[in-house]
Amino acid sequence: YSSQGRTNDRRSSMSGVIAIRSLLANNVELIATVPASKIMAGVIPLGTVLPAIGISHISTVERKTVAMNDAKVMATERVQVTVQAKSYTDQKSLLELVRKACPNKHTTVNGIVVDSILPEIAGPDLRDDDLVIFMQSRDFIVKFIAST
Repeated sequence: YSSQGRTNDRRSSMSGVIAIRSLLANNVELIATVPASKIMAGVIPLGTVLPAIGISHISTVERKTVAMNDAKVMATERVQVTVQAKSYTDQKSLLELVRKACPNKHTTVNGIVVDSILPEIAGPDLRDDDLVIFMQSRDFIVKFIAST
């Protein structure tokens, strides 16, 4: 899986991650604070200069049909976005920018037909005192058309 959000074999199972990353990496207000290169699919690597954002796939459910032979189905994917920053204030600001960059609207994002993006639970405040990292995550529910 590339950090640019393109694959052939895993595209359907990671479409929510691809869509969210595309929205975040192309949001002018957000990339003024976090460069697009530090908005990545997966876990933020150790040693990354902060601030940074990691986007992870949590789960996917495909809508079942009676015939189960449709070429395309509606899928619902839970995606977790984790922000890491050098201060608590920056952590909170980044998480709010992430929320604003993921509007609930029917659109096509990076070639993916997105039905909706809904903000879900925000996780707890976490920090690593030794590394001076403040972090928090927010989940999103992404509904999109997936190829079977």
